[in-house]
Amino acid sequence: MNAILKSAKNVVFDIGCVLLTFEPETYLPLTVSAELAEKLDWHLLYDSPMWVALDGGTVTEEEVARDTARRFGDESVWPQIMPAIQRFPEFMRPMPACELIPQLHAQGKKVFALSNYGLEPFARTEKRFSALFSQMDGMVISGRERVSKPDAAIYQLLCSRYGLTPAECVFIDDRPVNVEAARRVGMQGILYTGIESLL
Repeated sequence: MNAILKSAKNVVFDIGCVLLTFEPETYLPLTVSAELAEKLDWHLLYDSPMWVALDGGTVTEEEVARDTARRFGDESVWPQIMPAIQRFPEFMRPMPACELIPQLHAQGKKVFALSNYGLEPFARTEKRFSALFSQMDGMVISGRERVSKPDAAIYQLLCSRYGLTPAECVFIDDRPVNVEAARRVGMQGILYTGIESLL
């Protein structure tokens, strides 16, 4: 196990692309009609300011669908886009890092999730992967809190809510900007590039 991970008292995981797969390029063909999937670039939906706003809890799923349809050039297709927003958790899969959680607990560590995730999408994800999330000692989800990584406030919220000392925490994320933000508030950080980065 990674030396930083071994030394930490508290382990804080991002969710998408660390604990669960997030492969948006595959979701459109699985959730919308073949005709729409052929024409609609997945970046227009999943890589948009409105998707970030959904993660931040400031817009609804319908608002995201309507905005995507408008930018697509046909506002009438927004109901056809909704399944791409609502159904993607059905196609997510656990990643190898999930298998480390029981080991971390066995070593006396506490395990937390800190993730940018829309309120309604996370509710569906939490229900589907209840066995995974039941292992967490606590979670901070951006859509619930209306603050997102890399804002220092979301890391500080995690620590204050659960009585954690930043220096005793290691934060694991697949995005360098989020890892650097954790380090700035005093946490250790690991950039997740695959399970080997934790071993």
